Amino acid sequence: MSDNIIIRKANESDLEDILALINSPDADDGTAMELRDANTVYQSILDDSNYFLIVASTEDGIIAIITLTIIMQMTHEGSTTAYITDLIISENILEKTTLANDLIGYTKELAEEYGCYKIVFHNDYHHELIDSSSQELGLEKGVSSFNLPI
Repeated sequence: MSDNIIIRKANESDLEDILALINSPDADDGTAMELRDANTVYQSILDDSNYFLIVASTEDGIIAIITLTIIMQMTHEGSTTAYITDLIISENILEKTTLANDLIGYTKELAEEYGCYKIVFHNDYHHELIDSSSQELGLEKGVSSFNLPI
Protein backbone atom coordinates (compact mmCIF):
# COMPACT_ATOMS: atom_id res chain seq x y z
CA MET A 1 0.00 0.00 0.00
CA SER A 2 1.17 3.51 -0.73
CA ASP A 3 2.60 5.49 2.15
CA ASN A 4 0.14 8.32 1.58
CA ILE A 5 -2.98 6.13 2.05
CA ILE A 6 -4.41 5.97 5.54
CA ILE A 7 -7.00 3.36 6.54
CA ARG A 8 -9.18 4.46 9.43
CA LYS A 9 -12.71 4.61 10.79
CA ALA A 10 -14.83 7.23 9.05
CA ASN A 11 -15.54 10.48 10.84
CA GLU A 12 -18.13 13.24 10.51
CA SER A 13 -16.16 15.18 7.89
CA ASP A 14 -16.05 12.21 5.46
CA LEU A 15 -19.70 12.14 4.38
CA GLU A 16 -19.46 14.12 1.13
CA ASP A 17 -16.42 12.13 -0.06
CA ILE A 18 -18.18 8.87 0.79
CA LEU A 19 -21.28 9.93 -1.15
CA ALA A 20 -19.12 10.87 -4.15
CA LEU A 21 -17.54 7.40 -4.06
CA ILE A 22 -20.94 5.69 -3.80
CA ASN A 23 -22.14 7.80 -6.72
CA SER A 24 -19.37 6.46 -9.00
CA PRO A 25 -20.07 4.14 -11.95
CA ASP A 26 -18.33 1.24 -10.14
CA ALA A 27 -20.75 1.52 -7.22
CA ASP A 28 -24.36 2.70 -7.27
CA ASP A 29 -24.00 4.67 -10.52
CA GLY A 30 -25.69 7.89 -9.54
CA THR A 31 -28.06 6.59 -6.89
CA ALA A 32 -26.41 8.00 -3.76
CA MET A 33 -28.77 9.67 -1.31
CA GLU A 34 -29.20 13.40 -1.22
CA LEU A 35 -26.89 15.02 1.34
CA ARG A 36 -29.71 15.92 3.77
CA ASP A 37 -31.06 12.34 3.85
CA ALA A 38 -27.59 10.84 3.87
CA ASN A 39 -26.61 12.97 6.86
CA THR A 40 -29.39 11.40 8.97
CA VAL A 41 -28.31 7.86 8.02
CA TYR A 42 -24.63 8.70 8.45
CA GLN A 43 -25.13 10.13 11.95
CA SER A 44 -27.01 6.97 12.91
CA ILE A 45 -24.08 4.86 11.66
CA LEU A 46 -21.51 6.97 13.51
CA ASP A 47 -23.56 6.71 16.72
CA ASP A 48 -23.77 2.89 16.56
CA SER A 49 -20.87 1.33 18.45
CA ASN A 50 -21.19 -1.90 16.44
CA TYR A 51 -21.25 -0.33 12.97
CA PHE A 52 -18.15 0.96 11.23
CA LEU A 53 -17.51 2.62 7.93
CA ILE A 54 -13.84 2.12 7.23
CA VAL A 55 -12.22 4.47 4.73
CA ALA A 56 -8.98 4.63 2.82
CA SER A 57 -8.02 8.27 2.49
CA THR A 58 -5.34 10.39 0.90
CA GLU A 59 -4.72 14.11 1.02
CA ASP A 60 -7.17 14.34 -1.91
CA GLY A 61 -10.02 12.59 -0.09
CA ILE A 62 -11.66 9.19 0.37
CA ILE A 63 -10.61 6.63 -2.25
CA ALA A 64 -12.27 3.50 -0.82
CA ILE A 65 -14.77 2.35 1.80
CA ILE A 66 -15.82 -0.90 3.42
CA THR A 67 -18.50 -1.55 6.02
CA LEU A 68 -18.14 -3.68 9.14
CA THR A 69 -21.07 -4.53 11.38
CA ILE A 70 -20.58 -6.47 14.62
CA ILE A 71 -23.59 -8.70 15.30
CA MET A 72 -24.32 -10.20 18.72
CA GLN A 73 -25.22 -13.90 18.65
CA MET A 74 -27.31 -16.00 21.01
CA THR A 75 -25.22 -18.98 19.88
CA HIS A 76 -21.53 -19.61 20.51
CA GLU A 77 -21.91 -18.42 24.10
CA GLY A 78 -23.00 -14.93 23.10
CA SER A 79 -20.08 -14.40 20.77
CA THR A 80 -20.16 -11.94 17.90
CA THR A 81 -20.08 -12.26 14.12
CA ALA A 82 -18.43 -9.71 11.84
CA TYR A 83 -20.43 -8.82 8.75
CA ILE A 84 -18.30 -7.14 6.07
CA THR A 85 -19.94 -5.54 3.06
CA ASP A 86 -19.92 -2.62 0.62
CA LEU A 87 -16.29 -2.63 -0.47
CA ILE A 88 -16.08 0.24 -2.96
CA ILE A 89 -12.81 1.46 -4.44
CA SER A 90 -12.43 4.51 -6.65
CA GLU A 91 -12.17 3.72 -10.34
CA ASN A 92 -8.97 5.82 -10.46
CA ILE A 93 -7.03 3.45 -8.18
CA LEU A 94 -4.67 1.13 -10.05
CA GLU A 95 -3.71 -1.19 -7.18
CA LYS A 96 -7.26 -2.22 -6.25
CA THR A 97 -6.26 -5.70 -5.08
CA THR A 98 -3.64 -4.38 -2.67
CA LEU A 99 -6.03 -1.77 -1.29
CA ALA A 100 -8.84 -4.34 -0.94
CA ASN A 101 -6.49 -6.66 0.96
CA ASP A 102 -5.48 -3.82 3.28
CA LEU A 103 -9.08 -2.75 3.92
CA ILE A 104 -10.25 -6.30 4.60
CA GLY A 105 -7.20 -6.90 6.79
CA TYR A 106 -8.07 -3.80 8.84
CA THR A 107 -11.69 -4.94 9.26
CA LYS A 108 -10.52 -8.45 10.20
CA GLU A 109 -8.28 -7.01 12.94
CA LEU A 110 -11.16 -4.88 14.22
CA ALA A 111 -13.43 -7.95 14.21
CA GLU A 112 -10.83 -9.86 16.23
CA GLU A 113 -10.69 -6.97 18.75
CA TYR A 114 -14.46 -7.37 19.18
CA GLY A 115 -14.07 -11.10 19.81
CA CYS A 116 -15.84 -12.20 16.64
CA TYR A 117 -15.78 -15.93 16.03
CA LYS A 118 -16.77 -15.60 12.37
CA ILE A 119 -16.56 -13.16 9.48
CA VAL A 120 -19.26 -13.11 6.81
CA PHE A 121 -18.61 -11.33 3.51
CA HIS A 122 -21.31 -9.99 1.25
CA ASN A 123 -20.55 -7.47 -1.43
CA ASP A 124 -22.44 -6.09 -4.41
CA TYR A 125 -19.32 -4.47 -5.85
CA HIS A 126 -15.83 -5.65 -6.85
CA HIS A 127 -16.61 -9.38 -6.59
CA GLU A 128 -13.18 -10.28 -7.97
CA LEU A 129 -11.50 -8.29 -5.20
CA ILE A 130 -13.50 -10.02 -2.48
CA ASP A 131 -12.55 -13.40 -3.98
CA SER A 132 -8.83 -12.58 -4.14
CA SER A 133 -8.78 -10.94 -0.70
CA SER A 134 -10.67 -13.87 0.79
CA GLN A 135 -8.02 -16.20 -0.60
CA GLU A 136 -5.35 -14.00 1.03
CA LEU A 137 -7.17 -14.60 4.33
CA GLY A 138 -7.20 -18.36 3.75
CA LEU A 139 -10.65 -18.82 2.20
CA GLU A 140 -11.46 -20.67 -0.96
CA LYS A 141 -12.94 -18.72 -3.88
CA GLY A 142 -16.69 -18.35 -3.48
CA VAL A 143 -16.71 -19.01 0.28
CA SER A 144 -18.45 -16.16 2.04
CA SER A 145 -17.59 -16.84 5.66
CA PHE A 146 -14.88 -18.27 7.84
CA ASN A 147 -14.33 -18.85 11.52
CA LEU A 148 -11.82 -16.90 13.57
CA PRO A 149 -10.15 -18.52 16.55
CA ILE A 150 -12.17 -17.83 19.70
